[in-house]
Amino acid sequence: MGQKYRILIWLAAPVILIQLMSCKKFVEIPPPTSEVVTASVFDNDANATSAQTQIYSQMVNQSLSYDLCLQTGLLGDELTSYSADPILQEYYQDGMLSKDIILPWIYAYNYIYEANAVISGLANGNGITVATKQQLAGEAEFIRAFWHFYLTNLYGAVPLVTTTNYSVNGTLSRTPQAQVYQQLIADLKDAQSKLSPNYVDATDTTTTTDRIRPTKWAAAALLARVYLYKGSYDSAEQQASEVINNSNGLYSLCDSLNSVFLANNAEAIWQLPPSEPSSDPYVLDASFFILTSSPSSGDNNSATISTQLLSAFEPGDLRETHWIGLYTTNGMNYYYPFKYKVTNTTSPVEYYVVLRLAEQYLIRAEAYAQLGNTSAALADLNAIRVRAGLSSYAGATDKNSLLAAIFHERQVELFTEWGHRWLDLNRTDSIQSVMSIVTPLKGGGAWNSNKALYPIPLTELNADPNLKQNSGY
Repeated sequence: MGQKYRILIWLAAPVILIQLMSCKKFVEIPPPTSEVVTASVFDNDANATSAQTQIYSQMVNQSLSYDLCLQTGLLGDELTSYSADPILQEYYQDGMLSKDIILPWIYAYNYIYEANAVISGLANGNGITVATKQQLAGEAEFIRAFWHFYLTNLYGAVPLVTTTNYSVNGTLSRTPQAQVYQQLIADLKDAQSKLSPNYVDATDTTTTTDRIRPTKWAAAALLARVYLYKGSYDSAEQQASEVINNSNGLYSLCDSLNSVFLANNAEAIWQLPPSEPSSDPYVLDASFFILTSSPSSGDNNSATISTQLLSAFEPGDLRETHWIGLYTTNGMNYYYPFKYKVTNTTSPVEYYVVLRLAEQYLIRAEAYAQLGNTSAALADLNAIRVRAGLSSYAGATDKNSLLAAIFHERQVELFTEWGHRWLDLNRTDSIQSVMSIVTPLKGGGAWNSNKALYPIPLTELNADPNLKQNSGY
């Protein structure tokens, strides 16, 4: 993971944000002197907006898109590793060690801290217009929910952090997932009420074509996912329908699969642009996955599409031909993720896709199937299949068969995107049946069900006596 296994926490202008030291728990760092927690940041719209949008810059520059899909792809059944890197081997052979696996815990809590600082600063600041205060508060709540979602689905029960109070945060114990979900839902509902229905620029009110700031539809999309994961299928269907049928007419499935990861395409609900200014203004997932030689033994360009994933595509599935690349050398075929294609450009062509419409169709299809609305579930499932060049689903339509078809569609539609496959294996209780076969094939020995959850980093356990480790570590 190249630049990503270095714990560097910087941040840069126009507002210097929180610095994080690898040797300390983020909640135990002395109160930062950075502007994000000083009143001066929240005395005008521009500074306050910079404090919030710098969180998105960090997510890009710290390569969270690539990290999550590489980590979970290696853990699960999406990727084959050729790396000799010890930590990547731990992921690949399902042998994670608490002393080594520190991401994404470290970064996620840093973003949550910063979001809390924005929420607190907006509440206490003067000189910020009402419209800007509302938009930024909604974005900060959205980010807090987004990263708590990933933390609880990767680690299980996790500390629920809603304050910047170091004395409180430094001794937090783990919060049961049900309570974390309660906070997620509360944050996202509040964000929905505050966020603009349109994409806005740095003024927080002027509409733009860039889809890089969260909107009320992004909050609805994440809320639909949260409801699906917790089994609230009526609510999941309602939120997904709000996005799919949004009154602004912002979203539609791209006709061409080659358009799905382009900047500002009609399917994108929330995207992040490559870091600018940059000498390499392209998505790092492309640079780190695309092969121009045999797979590396290093951190990057060392993973290929697994035989399990490759065999999951039906004949004629255009996603296999458009989203999987092939490099051949010495009679060997190496297949690699090819959703992002641009590695040499002077201006961004592709943006990181964080939330997109196809997932909402699959969320709604699953919710409909769980609710017994077979015809509606089939309609949403087939919208994704037909776009991929496949015929409509013609298999059995009992509940279990239909759900299996939807899970399969998620596997071949959402692969190597933000950990969807690994989270799906966990939430659907499929992980035991899948990994008991896959782990031995990867050289990891017998599958250990404790490895379904990440270990709490050892540095965090040492810093907070109230934290307890996951079973099996």
